Amino acid sequence: MENNVQNENLLTIVKCIIKDILQRWILIVAVMIVFGSVFDFMKTVTYVPQYGTSMTATLSGGEDTFKNIDKVQSYVNTLDYLMNSNNAKSYVKKKMPISKTTYKAEVTLKQANVVKIKVTADTKREAYFSIKLLNDWYRENTERYSFPYNITVLKESKFSTKPVNPNSHIKNFLIGAVGSGFVLSCLLGLYFFLRDTIKSEEEVENKLDTRLYAKLPFEVKKREDTRNKKAILITSLKTSFFFRESMNKLRSKVEASSDKHGYKSFMITSAYENEGKSSVAANLALALAKNGHKVVLVDADFNKPAVFKIFDLDGSKSLNKAIEGTSSWSSQVVSDRSGLDLLPCSQDTLKSEILTNSKKLDEIMKELREEYDFVIVDTSPAYLLNEPMAMNELVDATLFVVRQDYATSDVINETVKRLTYVKDNVLGVVFKNVVSVGNKGTSNYNNRYGYNKYKVRGDK
Repeated sequence: MENNVQNENLLTIVKCIIKDILQRWILIVAVMIVFGSVFDFMKTVTYVPQYGTSMTATLSGGEDTFKNIDKVQSYVNTLDYLMNSNNAKSYVKKKMPISKTTYKAEVTLKQANVVKIKVTADTKREAYFSIKLLNDWYRENTERYSFPYNITVLKESKFSTKPVNPNSHIKNFLIGAVGSGFVLSCLLGLYFFLRDTIKSEEEVENKLDTRLYAKLPFEVKKREDTRNKKAILITSLKTSFFFRESMNKLRSKVEASSDKHGYKSFMITSAYENEGKSSVAANLALALAKNGHKVVLVDADFNKPAVFKIFDLDGSKSLNKAIEGTSSWSSQVVSDRSGLDLLPCSQDTLKSEILTNSKKLDEIMKELREEYDFVIVDTSPAYLLNEPMAMNELVDATLFVVRQDYATSDVINETVKRLTYVKDNVLGVVFKNVVSVGNKGTSNYNNRYGYNKYKVRGDK
């Protein structure tokens, strides 16, 4: 069992790293293009064409040649060494004549005693004449150095005017691009692995100074919802059964905390924006309302309000008016068709701290606690802003949303510490997955009871 949990955690971490790398695909592609072009430029600048010629010959040493064929075959390596020796190069240099030889000879065995001699050089002239001169050098020095075999040419040298090592710009670019892309991906993977974010439930328990209160599964947005920037809500038929049940588990825990401690108002916050706190607040409020409670969802994020976007409100109602005293809070409440009351706010970054710290908001929160069974407050991210600290004093309890592989553990712990310093009411972390872990048992459960059977019209 422990091994399965460890393997699942490891798989989750790997998926997080892959996700992080893929999210940087623009950077990776840009680096690949740059380094591919640079590599091609360097190869072109340093390119030296090589020209080649070759011939086929036999090694013969009298009547015993075929009886000692093994010795003939082993002589190929010796012949390769002789062709590239200083003595042979001096002979070629003197006969051509040239100041410096660049040729390289290669002797390979084709079959029995038949060999192929290939010569490459930096110039056409040297490549063409070197192979003939090497044959002459060997023949002239056979008796002097007691070479055991004679070279008999079977096929005259073949020479091509085209380089044997053509400079392919496409090949150069691909080598540079693929190589740099691979290296960058490895470096990014190492960086993301070492980055101290929360990638799994186990890391919540080991790295954070607060407990794991609830976990939410990975939920894929439909393409049209992503395009229209719509939130995932449990009231939508497109939302998976597993996500809805996870929200119901969170609702049950909140209800239990309320029954045990008398909590009625709950603040939902996170360290950074885009961690899903507004989505969690909206779905928690909907889950409580669906269970028969009288619930109001208050948007107290004056820096970047989200409730009016999530529930598609026109923006005419605003908590700001009630705080400023131009109207009552009850006149600014909007009732959703699900039975949930909404108290949205308007964006006011200049006065957000003043609005949050006002005595009027304190009075409104007290009245809301008396009027409703549950008051769910969506507020600003808490790491860099003071507004959540002030709001934390006005609520009974706080739920801290942690998006998987997003904020570092130091940031989360520091933010929770600041919240508890104001008021020790942080219930724990709501861990929001952003990668699919894969749960075969859940899939079987859903299929067995028919929850995956019905689809919304238009879904594929």
